[in-house]
Amino acid sequence: MLGSAAGSIIGSLVADAIFGSAERRRVRRVNLRNCMAFKGYDRYGLEKERWQKFHFEEGFGEANDDKRREYFLIQAKVISGPKPAGEVLEK
Repeated sequence: MLGSAAGSIIGSLVADAIFGSAERRRVRRVNLRNCMAFKGYDRYGLEKERWQKFHFEEGFGEANDDKRREYFLIQAKVISGPKPAGEVLEK
């Protein structure tokens, strides 16, 4: 019985590490899109090379709190910059 419980806990942790980070990213993106649309903001695409410089992944502890805060500040600067000439992404 104890072995079964330990196996279930380990299995849950592994599943969260694999699938949980993707779900947290999806929820964060949906929340951001809903908030931006509600406030009347448009969304624009960004070149992958540029985005990778200040993007981080949830899960696996890739970015510590200080690094995440730094990335969020850079993202805020990009977001508050001049309106891009590109196409508006759907809401």
